Amino acid sequence: MERRGGVAAWCEALPLLRRLAAAQGRADEVAELTRRMRTDSSAVTQLDELGRQFGIPGVGPRSVIGVPGVTPGVPDDGLFVCPSGRCDRDWVRAPGVATPECHLFEEPLARATPDRRPR
Repeated sequence: MERRGGVAAWCEALPLLRRLAAAQGRADEVAELTRRMRTDSSAVTQLDELGRQFGIPGVGPRSVIGVPGVTPGVPDDGLFVCPSGRCDRDWVRAPGVATPECHLFEEPLARATPDRRPR
């Protein structure tokens, strides 16, 4: 799995993994891997294995088919991205919906700017 995509996928899945780990007394293990993943993409492989141990069959980045030669635009209501630029996670704001949190850095996703767009 591509590392930035793997980081993004685990960012979205961390709340589930944390709940499962806490129920089995392994919250510290997930916390340590989360800290490592902030700077070391190789932790994704260990999170994949840990996820399988907890019954999460697989976590992966979304498949997006682009149009060759056309860069994606930013929706009028906002595109939000990883606040640290660490991964490829992106999210489009729906009316009345709060911006989700980056579960890796524990802060809201940041509004995308021309210099901070995913992919």
